[in-house]
Amino acid sequence: MQARDPSRQPEAVAAFLATVPPFDAIPPAELATLAAGSQVAFYLENERVSGPEEAMDWVCCVQRGGVRLSAPVGTACSWPDAPGGVCGEGECFGLPADLGGPDHTCEVRALEDTFLVRLPRAAFVTLARRHPRVAAYFGDALSRAAGLERPRREAACPGRDDGDYLFTRLAGEVASHGLVCVARGTDLRRAAGVMEDGRVGSVLVREASGAVIGIVTDRDLRRAVARGIALSAPVETLMSAPVTAIDADAPCFDALIRMTGEGFRHLLVTVDGNPVGMVTASDLLLSHGRSPMALLRAVGRAGDAADLRALCRGIRPLAAALTARGATAMAVGGIVALLAERVLSRLLAILEKKCGPPPARCRWLAYGAAGRREMLPDAGLALAVVAEDGGDPIIARAARTYLAAFVPLLEEELAACGLRTPATGLCLGDPRERLDPAAFAGDGDPLTLEGSLEAFDARVVAATGPGGADGQEPVAPGLPREIFLRLLAELTAHPAPLGIYQGRLMERDGSFAPIFDLAARGSRPIVAMVRLAALVEGIGETGTLARLERLEQGGHLPETVCRAAREALIFFEGERLGWLLAAGGVPGERHGEPRPETLSPRRRYGCRAAFAAVEGLRLALCEPRWRP
Repeated sequence: MQARDPSRQPEAVAAFLATVPPFDAIPPAELATLAAGSQVAFYLENERVSGPEEAMDWVCCVQRGGVRLSAPVGTACSWPDAPGGVCGEGECFGLPADLGGPDHTCEVRALEDTFLVRLPRAAFVTLARRHPRVAAYFGDALSRAAGLERPRREAACPGRDDGDYLFTRLAGEVASHGLVCVARGTDLRRAAGVMEDGRVGSVLVREASGAVIGIVTDRDLRRAVARGIALSAPVETLMSAPVTAIDADAPCFDALIRMTGEGFRHLLVTVDGNPVGMVTASDLLLSHGRSPMALLRAVGRAGDAADLRALCRGIRPLAAALTARGATAMAVGGIVALLAERVLSRLLAILEKKCGPPPARCRWLAYGAAGRREMLPDAGLALAVVAEDGGDPIIARAARTYLAAFVPLLEEELAACGLRTPATGLCLGDPRERLDPAAFAGDGDPLTLEGSLEAFDARVVAATGPGGADGQEPVAPGLPREIFLRLLAELTAHPAPLGIYQGRLMERDGSFAPIFDLAARGSRPIVAMVRLAALVEGIGETGTLARLERLEQGGHLPETVCRAAREALIFFEGERLGWLLAAGGVPGERHGEPRPETLSPRRRYGCRAAFAAVEGLRLALCEPRWRP
């Protein structure tokens, strides 16, 4: 009787793979076929598993223990076989090159006594081609190389009353196509006739070349009649220019943000820069239901502070509902910030009726996460108020006296609404003006020092007092470029972690981080590095994703680095939002520090890829051009 090969354990392998993503989604029969051709291999601590000169005929999955992967000299492995990468239990390595893996083999050594499940290459390739989710699990590069597409998220039905389609549908899908246009020089009477015939609320104005140079809306025509402007006047006298455009592939949420933030109701929809349609506020507006739009409207109609407190209790359930429907944490953070701004504006109006108007026009600035519109639920509004006294000492003194009584009332109401935490406050004056260059000259924790630069994320979100919202954002002096470069050099001096191994963050030197904090080592460094890079280059955007886009478009950072950093930020913030919602608002819960045992193999795998992206961004910002 022939002895059984101990490396062949198809039943045990199939049972193990059934618990490991993405194989857990494979039908049992196919999983059994894959397991039948597999082998189980055992390696002692520090034993060599494979080397660069060896052809990999296997895709390996760690059953127990862990391995470290290192790149050959002069080469760079691509994720998931990242140089110095660590694979723990349930993670795979050795992806074939024709499925997006590296075109060479990394050296692999066991970190401890380790059992590996070796899956035959041919069977794995066949499985990946048959099941797109298997390929997509290992990353975009793998999906593209295999000629496979990620499964598209099912779009929400437009008729649903929860409004989540704002995040799952694209601007091009809801836009009205077939643009209604008039030529430059067309009189207002003719333009009104074109709008009436087309049953539209606006017309675009084109040059003879076909270029869109402006837009005239029915509101513009009403204004012309009210002002007595002759209907024979050309459309150029009324048109708004340039026309604000949005890409057809942008989510409806982005269109909503543009409209509400900039105060208009029409957006030109483009494909590759060419106009293809128009999206209006009416296209996005929902008449009823539980939705961001419904909550925004309700906040605007709130009669008193008690109404606002009740409405703010709906922010967390809304965030949970949007997350469940597939909205990214960045999109959720944007809508939460927008809701917080609306609550602030309504509170200011309510308190101004109680206290009377301020003696000088006041601008209210949000900075930090709220300024970047990356504000997750339970985060506080970091606010500042700037009183425009015109240099008049009497008005300045009166404004200070007024604000000394007004600000505590506002802070009390913001706290009652859940929009103020011990870490946030309300300062008088532009926070950017308080940054003393001398404070950045000494030694200190670069991330702590850089955190004070959140003042450069400031945006004006409301205005009270004489003049209302007609003024411009105050221009604050910036710190010298040399300080930004020095802070960037200090911030990029420490490598990102490798990933999670044995429930702890493993550093690139093989040691473990003392604190398990993915936010402090993940999303926060991305935000900090991108902010500093943007300040160095004079980029005015406040959002991290917008800054990354400008850094990429301007050629300041490679496209691959910006794309990976963007995906890593979305991943880390998604994890943070998930932990926050799971915490249920428990006081004292430290968001961003989950229990290590809660991390599934899929999430550990995602963490490793995201940390690799953070390290790629750090190395890009270590180039000589970014040095002081």
